[in-house]
Amino acid sequence: MKRTFIAVLITVFVLFSMGSISRRYNPVTALAYYAVDTASNDTYLAQIDGIGGYNAGLFVLLNPVTDNTGAATLNINGLGAQSLKTVSGDDPVDSYIDASQIVSLAYDGTNFVIMTPDANP
Repeated sequence: MKRTFIAVLITVFVLFSMGSISRRYNPVTALAYYAVDTASNDTYLAQIDGIGGYNAGLFVLLNPVTDNTGAATLNINGLGAQSLKTVSGDDPVDSYIDASQIVSLAYDGTNFVIMTPDANP
């Protein structure tokens, strides 16, 4: 748990430094939205009160009900499916997202970046 938290903080710092996350985003005080996935693998769905649109810097903690089996998307409140990408910009490999973990996601204005390390490296 401690390693994952440190990895997430480092990832946020790197993305913030590279400009991938809006300069308005403060990783220390930012509000993270939590949601439990209500769909199947690779097409994650979530209902989160207070989100009316996707804005760069949106931070979501997703509790998936299934592992991914390749490229995946997240659709929050029916706003439209957005791709999930690794920090390097690639589609996640099979089981990168594990149903037994909570996945940290940061919206960069185009995609949700998976901040949590690969669950099955």
